[in-house]
Amino acid sequence: MRFVSRWGRFGVQIRPLVLEAYATGMTRTTQEPVYCMFHEGKLLPHERELAMEHWTWNGFYQEQDEVTQVAPDYRIGVYDSVEDQVAHGWPDETRLEVERALIDHADRYTDILVVPSQFATPPWPRYDEYTGSPSALARKLVDEGHDLELTIGYEREHQNRPKVIEALEAALVGEPEREEEVVG
Repeated sequence: MRFVSRWGRFGVQIRPLVLEAYATGMTRTTQEPVYCMFHEGKLLPHERELAMEHWTWNGFYQEQDEVTQVAPDYRIGVYDSVEDQVAHGWPDETRLEVERALIDHADRYTDILVVPSQFATPPWPRYDEYTGSPSALARKLVDEGHDLELTIGYEREHQNRPKVIEALEAALVGEPEREEEVVG
């Protein structure tokens, strides 16, 4: 489950560290702490839209021309409970405890939002069976006028092929393509 925060480096303590102290000065940990740390980046397009609908930011950085404002994406924090579970080796019970605590926090306060599960649709029905190279796939998507940001989101949610994502991101910013091996 994913959450967005109004601040890029926001943190929530789910479970505190509990120590048992002995007369000898030694301590024993009786409860390990659980923290949820939000990070900038990894913001998906629909998460950005959700954040922009709910929050406003005072003051914006400007580009060098001193007129063009920098989008507040660097201020928006993202937290993914499944990624954190894998990174920390949590059991499912801990991940569910974290999700319940963050949902409760989102209900009571305005600093985080629960990202609704979005079931992205593929650009075309047999997209997952495409057998060309990543650069050929990116070329095909551009030629047919598909939304590359939505396709990148779909790719991350479903197959998460790094070379395909790299080719799609390069096509999104207009970088010249490189030939690579076949996707399938």
